[in-house]
Amino acid sequence: MDINKIFGAFNSSSRDDDGFEQPTFLHAYKDDEENHPKYYVRMFTKLVLNYTSYNKQLIDFFGKSDPGLDVGEITQTGEAMLYQRAYQYIIQIDIHDEYHIKILFEEANSKLKEALNKSLKFFEIEEEYEKCAILKQYLDFLNFSS
Repeated sequence: MDINKIFGAFNSSSRDDDGFEQPTFLHAYKDDEENHPKYYVRMFTKLVLNYTSYNKQLIDFFGKSDPGLDVGEITQTGEAMLYQRAYQYIIQIDIHDEYHIKILFEEANSKLKEALNKSLKFFEIEEEYEKCAILKQYLDFLNFSS
């Protein structure tokens, strides 16, 4: 039994016959997964829809730890950061790319539409109409195609 082979199974890379480091399948798959259109759509949806419960817990925590803290300002800042980050995920989807369209159809559901609508409302209130126009394109595309 070769102990190096046993512990080598847990490495993120391995060496070939010439001693050069080669990425293992799991490591390469992880990199591809994080750059996949499906990942972008799911992260967008997850961020927007899970924000409400997370934000409430965070605000309660900070409000209790420092009663003099301006909770409203923290809420607004957190909300802005969330929607900006979620927006960066969804704009990675190109509705002119066939593969991205395929993935968007596979991931299309009521949760994605809800997340798009919430984001659209947020950016409308913030008067970021360029972002509204882009989000509306995704919504129209999903509504027209379904």
